[in-house]
Amino acid sequence: MESKIKLSECFWLQGELARIQLFLPVSKALEARGVRPHILPAKSDRDGWRALKELLWKTDRHVMLHGLRADELKHLHPLFKERRNFSVFLVDWWTSPFWFTRNAEYCLFHLYGGIAARTKGARFCNDWSPPLFSLPERLVPYEFASAALRPAALLAQPYLNWRDQCLRSKDVVRPERLIYYPIPIIAEDLPFQEEPPEHDICSIATTNGFWVMRDPYAPAKYNFVNLYSDRKRLLDLSLQLEGRPYKFFDRRRHRGNFSWESYCQALRRSRFAISTGGVHEASVPKYMEYICLGTPLIGSKLPYEFPWADECLFPIDCLHVTPEELKHKLKEAFELQPRLRQNCLALRDTLLRMYDPVRLFDMAQDQIDGKPVQPGYLRNA
Repeated sequence: MESKIKLSECFWLQGELARIQLFLPVSKALEARGVRPHILPAKSDRDGWRALKELLWKTDRHVMLHGLRADELKHLHPLFKERRNFSVFLVDWWTSPFWFTRNAEYCLFHLYGGIAARTKGARFCNDWSPPLFSLPERLVPYEFASAALRPAALLAQPYLNWRDQCLRSKDVVRPERLIYYPIPIIAEDLPFQEEPPEHDICSIATTNGFWVMRDPYAPAKYNFVNLYSDRKRLLDLSLQLEGRPYKFFDRRRHRGNFSWESYCQALRRSRFAISTGGVHEASVPKYMEYICLGTPLIGSKLPYEFPWADECLFPIDCLHVTPEELKHKLKEAFELQPRLRQNCLALRDTLLRMYDPVRLFDMAQDQIDGKPVQPGYLRNA
């Protein structure tokens, strides 16, 4: 196999997740570069699986696995264990089966934390000490299942720690195979227009995030705990000041479907939006979305990515700020809000160019060809 690949010449295999909002910009870049991805058939579609296997064995094209859930990758494992010649796209990298990450020719990381954990010794969640249990907030089966499985995860933790240490000790890190591919955004999805503010603070992101740690660079102690505890704590503390004098938009109060149009409108009508990457400091696209809609941020800076966000964000230590400290910090934030908003408006066009799907697709190819990440995407790049 050649040591380098051409993304536009790969056999792109996508799963069901590729149809959700997060993955659509990458699909747009594929379309612009003349790539027609193949969609993974349903598990019950035996004829579809048979045809896919025959197709993959007949071609020597490099396969790019994109938008695949852990269970879909597990189903593909016997095939690629023999065939190899694949690369993998990673979003929530800590949830992906490690066999694919370890054996892929290239790993394309949407979140730089996965690269930092391998090359810089970065500690997932900064070795945060999670609570023993995290209770679900919504009537969602997955959240209840996560809470119910937490005791079993605690019992299994010593064995999982030993297993992860063994896997890390045997892992051969090849930095040139770790590609940073930021999450793209589509300009048409973020229409800006002036709207009179109705809320002082908007919280529109989920405050519950439960995962299974399948990657050994993410400690087992975080299985089935809420990694959005920082975001939840900041919101809950802030709500103690509701009506004294602040008005809030809390997504948790709006049950049922919440359209993308409603999402954008709620942000445009808010003076600030709570934005954190979670305790695991993930570079979620909401940082870009909020700024492009003209709404400054209250929350946490990211350690590796989005250096431009500093001009639009009022930083708060979400895990440790006290109620009394928060009261004073919010007062300071609102004094700075007009300047932070102007910074958002000035940055919008730049972000839409920087995170254009086709530009990021080409930047990933440049890294594969040996070029560095372009300036502006990473801190101290």
